[in-house]
Amino acid sequence: MDEAARICARLLVAGAVRRQEIPDLDHPEVRADVELRLSQCGLSLATSAYSDHVGLRLSSEVADATVLDAASNRGLGADACALLTVLWARLALQRRTAEDSRMTPDLQAPLLPEDRREAARLFTPFVRFETLAREFGSQLGGRTRMKSILGRLRRLGFVSYRRLDQIEAGPLLELAIDGEKMVAFIRSRVLSRLLEEPPAGEETAPLDQALEDRVMGVLAAAEEPCGIAEIERRSGIPRRRLGKILKVLREDGKIEMIDARGQARYRPAAPEED
Repeated sequence: MDEAARICARLLVAGAVRRQEIPDLDHPEVRADVELRLSQCGLSLATSAYSDHVGLRLSSEVADATVLDAASNRGLGADACALLTVLWARLALQRRTAEDSRMTPDLQAPLLPEDRREAARLFTPFVRFETLAREFGSQLGGRTRMKSILGRLRRLGFVSYRRLDQIEAGPLLELAIDGEKMVAFIRSRVLSRLLEEPPAGEETAPLDQALEDRVMGVLAAAEEPCGIAEIERRSGIPRRRLGKILKVLREDGKIEMIDARGQARYRPAAPEED
């Protein structure tokens, strides 16, 4: 078997292979032969300056135009693709940012430029399952469903972990997803929602009313006044948006805030007497 065929076979079986394990791919003739053979079956070589792996991706002629195309989501449902987007932002994007800026989030970053470059190159961000469950559990079907999704993403090579308190990026999180499309998607769709700047003509009042009703339902069902963390957990509304909703409800006189042992807690406002 020639070297190009061997590399293609390894990639097809493994999905992603470390660069150092296939050094012959650095030879222009071998790489051209590999790319030609892959293109004949609708595949292309996936590489990234931010990854030490080489993988496969559907060629542009057969891939969907969406961010998570058929090569990326491997038949995953909408909830799995949503979690995949979150993980890409928390893990792949953080590493890209560290390498581009040559700065890591560590409080004690190296002083020398060459040490900062090396630290940024070796930086491996991770996220805890409890953090994901707290922020997105209610939207993604609960803890059990999220663990099932994470298990499948690990088998596919999108994430890697031994313990759920340290979930790291797998090779395909960088290679199988088009990073430029994902960044554009996050900027145009996700950030606009977080910043509450919807596209022109989009109605937001019904959504705001639904969220306010959800918060009122949580407080009405609670036996005692709730702190914002408890309201966030029960309602599934992100903390940034929840704070604004609580402020509106207080201004409208629908809820009241009390200070319980130095912590703000909320409860439905008492009905006015005639």
